[in-house]
Amino acid sequence: MPAVTGGVSKNSELKLVTVTPSMSMPDTEISQITQADGTPMMPKKDPYIGCTIDGRYKVESVLGEGGMGVVYQSRHTIIGKKVAMKVLRSDLARDKEVTERFLNEAKSASAIGNAHIIDISDFGQFPDGSTYFVMEYLDGLPLTSIVEEGKPVPVPRILDIARQLAEGLHAAHASGIVHRDLKPDNIFLVERGNTKDFVKILDFGIAKVSTSGEGRLTRAGAVFGTPHYMSPEQAAGAPVDHRGDIYSFGVILYELASGKVPFDADNFMGILTQHMYKAPVPIRALVPAPQEVPPGLEAIVLKCLSKRPEQRYQSMQELLADVDKMKSGAIPDAVPEMMGRSGGFNVPADYFKKGAGMPAPVPASPLSGGMQRTRWPLYAGIAGVLTAMVIVIAIFAASAKSTADTAPSAEPKATPTTTAEPKAASPPPSTPTARKAQVVVAVEPSDAQIFQNGEENGASPLLLQVPEGESIKLEIKRAGYKDQTVEVDGSKQKLVVKLEKAAGAGRPIARPGPRPASQSPKPKPKPKPKPTITDPGLVNPWGE
Repeated sequence: MPAVTGGVSKNSELKLVTVTPSMSMPDTEISQITQADGTPMMPKKDPYIGCTIDGRYKVESVLGEGGMGVVYQSRHTIIGKKVAMKVLRSDLARDKEVTERFLNEAKSASAIGNAHIIDISDFGQFPDGSTYFVMEYLDGLPLTSIVEEGKPVPVPRILDIARQLAEGLHAAHASGIVHRDLKPDNIFLVERGNTKDFVKILDFGIAKVSTSGEGRLTRAGAVFGTPHYMSPEQAAGAPVDHRGDIYSFGVILYELASGKVPFDADNFMGILTQHMYKAPVPIRALVPAPQEVPPGLEAIVLKCLSKRPEQRYQSMQELLADVDKMKSGAIPDAVPEMMGRSGGFNVPADYFKKGAGMPAPVPASPLSGGMQRTRWPLYAGIAGVLTAMVIVIAIFAASAKSTADTAPSAEPKATPTTTAEPKAASPPPSTPTARKAQVVVAVEPSDAQIFQNGEENGASPLLLQVPEGESIKLEIKRAGYKDQTVEVDGSKQKLVVKLEKAAGAGRPIARPGPRPASQSPKPKPKPKPKPTITDPGLVNPWGE
């Protein structure tokens, strides 16, 4: 059963289907459909069960039901292969746009050609005009099954699932396809080879294909998708690109890491409003200490959940790079960026020394303060031995020189003096690598240029490594603002620099007068009606 939280089911667009075998019809099954008010409808004989479609596919049972159609378990009559068949409802087949969306799902998934995308193998049409397509049968569980109990998933498993999911979506985006309905129910985990959690992405029913006719699949003002996993721009009915999938990806990671979705309410509009205006509760505030989430993973999630698309990862490839850094024990690029933004994201004081919380099986880096403290006695011992050797050699050298001065010389040639020997034999004692402090420099406005020694050093936020006891001088410049010079000495983990506007750079004062018609305030848009869920039922395609 779909999990219900706060009065709104996270799978609310799905309908509850219970299938029981019929005693009187051995090759037929009966489906019991529950209405929206909870009362059962009269049982109807499923018209497809037991039928052979196009002489190739025998329909065996119902696997699930969605808003556009029903998915059946079928078997190829010639080769005996088990497949899944998705059939568009007959009553919806009369709607040209719905039929086009249904066909779009088959075209979108088959055009990607990635191992993590459901494989579509065939397509056909019934005499009544309904359409169907055949896809691979997945023997596994939806991602919903591992989060429905509200318990956090171990971080290594999250990163493993996240990487595969990002690979599949990267392939879809590279093919010009945006999923637009990414959620745990549309992600399956199957066992393949030695991989127990092999990710499969399905249900591209409302996917947007980057073609000249893409606008035909979206009615004006219509909102498609599932509220709990919808991006702010999608909730507002605005155009959606691949960064909408990145936002939904962040919602899924948030739920895996904390056991809860970031935004919930007792109605659809309440959820959509939170997506557009409310900041999510930090994951580390929800997860108890024994299962603490690394700051690096939380930074990745928060960057995905940025309200404005331009502040998220700009591609799945960028997101993949940060996930790989987390898996290897490095610090994701999202960490200094989220620290540089105004907000409540912080990391422990020793985070940059310990790493990203996922230590790799390699020796500790030179930034580890504990490792340096354990080596100091060794360095001191070596220096002491070398000093003693230099003193002994110097004493013997002085003694040899005084003997040579008093003894008669038999040879006109003077022997080389040994006073230079101690210099050659006394290498300077080795010193440990200087400790460095990690400092995040954030500048407002964020597009200001940061210079060091006359050369541009990067954009804000900037992660600097400052040697202990030293300081770095930075020059910050931006058109319309006063130049500012700051010194970073490593005493603070985060430094925020706010530039002052230059004289005359502000907005010009508008002269009083009538407001042009083009600048008149726009009327507020009418509130969108709440989505309703209806169940048209099954229609016999073979009847009148």
